[in-house]
Amino acid sequence: MIKRLPGARKAQAKLAGEPSGPTPRSGELRPVIYLPTWARWDEMRQRPQYLLAAFARAGHPVYFVDPREPTARRADGVDIVPSLGSVPASHVILYAHFAPLVSMFDSFDDAVVVYDILDDLSIYDADESGMPEERRVRSHHPSVMQSADVVVASAPELVATHRSEREDIMLVENGVEPERFRAPQNRPSTLEHIAGPIVGYHGAVARWFDFPLMQGVIEAMPETQFVVVGPVDAEAERSIGPLQAISNFHLLDPVPSDEIPGYVAAFDVGLVPFVVDDLTRAVSPLKMYEYLAARVPVVATPLPVCVDHPLVATASTIDGFVEAIQSARADRGSEEFTKAADDAAQAASWDSRIDIVRQRLSEQGQLVVSL
Repeated sequence: MIKRLPGARKAQAKLAGEPSGPTPRSGELRPVIYLPTWARWDEMRQRPQYLLAAFARAGHPVYFVDPREPTARRADGVDIVPSLGSVPASHVILYAHFAPLVSMFDSFDDAVVVYDILDDLSIYDADESGMPEERRVRSHHPSVMQSADVVVASAPELVATHRSEREDIMLVENGVEPERFRAPQNRPSTLEHIAGPIVGYHGAVARWFDFPLMQGVIEAMPETQFVVVGPVDAEAERSIGPLQAISNFHLLDPVPSDEIPGYVAAFDVGLVPFVVDDLTRAVSPLKMYEYLAARVPVVATPLPVCVDHPLVATASTIDGFVEAIQSARADRGSEEFTKAADDAAQAASWDSRIDIVRQRLSEQGQLVVSL
């Protein structure tokens, strides 16, 4: 990841250039700019990409700056550009979730900053090991918290943690594009050799994945196939080894974000098997909403967001997890669950999430350009 490299932020800023695109006119919706980070548009699409696409659907010009892109292109209504040279230099909304980007804010005139706290700040600690203190996220976070026009967080625990820093912080939970996961899907070819019920997980496999729990569950359910789709972090490769030795466990390579709905549709039950600790208590799992949008029952460890969701079964023991999976399988396809899952997914749409942000910007007189 780019953020791990010494001097990466300065190098990336230099590669990105200076904003020199067309100036928006008075009365137009402010353009939204995503400054370059480690994120790619098409790889492991997460909350920032979905919120940006929702801004675009609401009518804003949206630019996703990534110097690794060979040429400019357009996807999901968003202009993905290799340089800041394509973006307006004034009257914009800067969407930022990585505090060290504050060094690039001064490149813009009359910029409105939306600061999005995605996770507990401790998630950066391992990547920043050995970095000078002045380059760490925690060093820049206070100034962004103070200066941002709008501050949002993805989970109630994060709002509570940061309320003392910013009284007007808003909860904007993670969401889903219901139509993407509700549409009919073809079964992926990589699943054709897997017979029987599938309990699945998609996303990164990292230290927060509860390997001992899952090993026990997989061994206890030999007639059920467990499928994991996604990248395995280097630190997790040793931990996942025992799971790969079990015949009914299948680790599949990462796939483009556009292919994920096909895999989710093939799951009989979707899992969120995270260790519950100080970091994950503040997590709002995207996959929870995506499973439900595909009308797939969800079983999770007792993360606060999952415990609070009426359609998610939670358990912390092997026996409890097995029982929850068996019960969830029975719900799959029932009229009652399908209706409830559809309603939950619609309520959690990314369009409804971005409306919260746009409403606050409108109240502040910062949604449209005023010259």
